[in-house]
Amino acid sequence: MPSRSETRSIDAFLTTTLAEYGRTLHDNIFDDVPLLSYLNGKLGKALAGRGPDSQIKKVLNGGERIIEPLLYGRNSTVDSYSGSEMLDTTLQDGITNAAYDWAQYSVAIGIEGIQKRNNKGRHALVNLLQAKTTQAEMTIQERLNSDAYKDGTGNNSKNILGLGGHISATTTTGGLAPATHTWWKSEISASVGAFATYGFTKMRNMTNTLTIGNISPDMVITTQDVYEAFENELTDQRRYTDSKVGDVGFENLVFKNQPIIFDRDCTSGFMYFLNRRYMKWVVHAEADLKMADPGFQTPIGQDVSTALILFQGNMTVNNRRRLGVLTGITT
Repeated sequence: MPSRSETRSIDAFLTTTLAEYGRTLHDNIFDDVPLLSYLNGKLGKALAGRGPDSQIKKVLNGGERIIEPLLYGRNSTVDSYSGSEMLDTTLQDGITNAAYDWAQYSVAIGIEGIQKRNNKGRHALVNLLQAKTTQAEMTIQERLNSDAYKDGTGNNSKNILGLGGHISATTTTGGLAPATHTWWKSEISASVGAFATYGFTKMRNMTNTLTIGNISPDMVITTQDVYEAFENELTDQRRYTDSKVGDVGFENLVFKNQPIIFDRDCTSGFMYFLNRRYMKWVVHAEADLKMADPGFQTPIGQDVSTALILFQGNMTVNNRRRLGVLTGITT
């Protein structure tokens, strides 16, 4: 059995190797699935030119909760005037905050003593660590992407608050109830029915409803079935694609200048209309899928070395009215 000093040396080597792989691990998790890539990956970067913000992602260094300032009212002092007329200086309301809880996730990468002994040499250890890390990447990617479509109530409300909670006309989010704050509602078109009959009409109406001037949804995400139903209704001459989205590896079609993609985790029968101006993917600087200190450890009494990868963050929204969803689509 390796000595304690040898074990520490191996753990230090594994820690250094995993730390060097950290950026690649992060990119692999966020770049390959549509919604996560839109929020914090190459798809979001490809679409950055469509809005004023370069990225949806926001990094914080602390805070008990995530605070999003909301502008919901107009300034009533705006008016024309002439000469020495008294000007309206009434103090204005119309600004409040939404407060979101931090969500935390972890994934462990563990290497048993027998695996370390059977993979002597640094090259063999690197190969073993890579296999273990790939397994961890795939697992946490699946979990985060799946949770990003849900309402945040899973696992005793410890999950991230996903589209199922944010894009709603009834769900309380950020501490604000739509029943009280009538402006804190998304656009919902429920029970759409057969796509071939109602799909284009409902999509057109939703897009127009969510459009203000030249600001409109910048991404539509749906299921594979609904995507194929949309594709089936297009003539060959109308099968346009968005080159920016295609260049980062996502098959897509276009409707009213909006790229449309499908995601295996999207809720059945749903089609989400998103806008990066009004969404944020907020992460803590010290837990953005980073390895927890002190890295790999071999506790006394166990023949295993384990490191934890931690995530602390959430999806937030600052204007629910500019986000929408079609539900109950059948194909």
